Amino acid sequence: MNTPATTAGAATRERLLRAASKIVASDGMEAATTAAIAAEAGVAEGTLYRHFESKDNLLIAAYRQMKQEVFVDAFAGVDTAAPPPERLKRTWKAIYLAYRTNRDAFAFGQRFAESSLAEREGGEAHRAIGRMVSDLRRTGIASGDFKNLPTDLLGNLFLAPISYLLKSEIKGRKWTDAELDAAATAVLAGWKK
Repeated sequence: MNTPATTAGAATRERLLRAASKIVASDGMEAATTAAIAAEAGVAEGTLYRHFESKDNLLIAAYRQMKQEVFVDAFAGVDTAAPPPERLKRTWKAIYLAYRTNRDAFAFGQRFAESSLAEREGGEAHRAIGRMVSDLRRTGIASGDFKNLPTDLLGNLFLAPISYLLKSEIKGRKWTDAELDAAATAVLAGWKK
């Protein structure tokens, strides 16, 4: 049962996570000081330590949450009964659109992945995504639709176009639905037998 104190605590924790993500996305990892995060969240600096052991733990938690929201939720929205090629294209587009809608999540993820904290994160977020990609790969191989290539290679064939297209959009390029569909088809071509 949620009491008002636990509900308020969860809301404060969420504000801290969002504040850290926003600062890193806009100004980089160095700008995400405890004072800046607390100010953005509208709380006292010491409050951060009631919810997280350290600033690094807060940033790792924010990264995991972002991966959950973008990737896991995108996978959840795709019909698992769809044939593997269609499922791959829909998943790819869902992830792209999630990042397009929340460019701060993309920028935060890029900056976090390039930081020393990426190693400390331990790969938990990537393992969860890897399990989903592996399942899609396994299903596609079993159906005779996909090549039997290593999961990490297929994952990179899947993610690299997302990164490229988003970086282009951030610079002002707007991709049409037809272009996104063509990109999803190109990604599928890398996986198809």
